[in-house]
Amino acid sequence: MDSIFLYDEDNNEVEFNIIDTFGVDDKNFCALQQFDDELIMIMEVINNGDKVLFKSIDNQDELDEIIKLYEEMKEDGHGN
Repeated sequence: MDSIFLYDEDNNEVEFNIIDTFGVDDKNFCALQQFDDELIMIMEVINNGDKVLFKSIDNQDELDEIIKLYEEMKEDGHGN
């Protein structure tokens, strides 16, 4: 399982496991889980040239919809 390091709101480096990657419409997303936490975080993945950016989803309605679609994909056995 791949892992990445992201910075939290206090600029501390935090390691996450990449649980899944998936696409919705023309956007790509990933499901991340911190090592010591059961909470799964969904972030947008943006390919910017030779860089990959992880962007939080600020719009709560969009986030709720992405979570719902992700859960449906998992129930159907899809995803990475």
